Amino acid sequence: MGFIQENLITLDLGLSKKYTMIQFTDVHVSIYHPSDHEDSINKAILQEKVWLKQRLDFAHKFNEKHDSKLLPSTECLSQLIAYTNHQHPDLVLLTGDIIDYYSPANYDFMKHSIENIHDPYLFMCGNHEYPSTKFKELCQGHCDINHIEFDEFLVISIDNSTRKINSYQLKEFKKLLSIKKPIILAMHIPIMTSHNTDEFTKLDDYYSMKYQDCDEVTAEFIELVSSHRLVKAIFCGHIHGFLISYIAPNKPQYCCSSGLIGNVNKIIIT
Repeated sequence: MGFIQENLITLDLGLSKKYTMIQFTDVHVSIYHPSDHEDSINKAILQEKVWLKQRLDFAHKFNEKHDSKLLPSTECLSQLIAYTNHQHPDLVLLTGDIIDYYSPANYDFMKHSIENIHDPYLFMCGNHEYPSTKFKELCQGHCDINHIEFDEFLVISIDNSTRKINSYQLKEFKKLLSIKKPIILAMHIPIMTSHNTDEFTKLDDYYSMKYQDCDEVTAEFIELVSSHRLVKAIFCGHIHGFLISYIAPNKPQYCCSSGLIGNVNKIIIT
């Protein structure tokens, strides 16, 4: 059994040609520089051990296959990028928690790894990439909200790592809706609405951005994403398991499982 576990997803948007995207998420890289302080080295070693166990716990919880040989997190990221480069996609989605916490060593490894991606990409912060101000270069200057425009559709990335949306993000999202192209939305944390409550009540509150018990701006964003005809699908991570749900009728949300077990979403858009 190989390391990469590919989930094939097809989206029919009625386009004139086919596009391919690759998504991976939640690699939780922990590494240290030999010159680091002893405390930093110990933290990296400890977190690597924590995720060796955690990846198995999540794989069993979601009944997901994985290679019995558990790779170091750094090797996981390297293999995910090698697979991605072999696929030559139109876009790569890195939907957060690529590193386990900010440190110069973790950031440097991630930055140099992402620089090896041969194709366009969107990087968005997860809750482990904090503070987001440290990641502006990888977000290509726009961590709050960013997008790539193709001839016939848009892909929008939004940082919802705090399980909230701010007023600037909402305003910019509305501007992008005015372009009047179909939208694919990418975020770290999935949305829970009244339509997919059954799927997400099985998980802790930590694992979704809820339509209930949220602030006014976040609630307006969730309602807009759920109801607007141009938003066609959402891609996210965070839950460390592959899960398809619907935030509204005919509006799918795909949670990609962990890159620590080699899980990727290969997305074909036509």
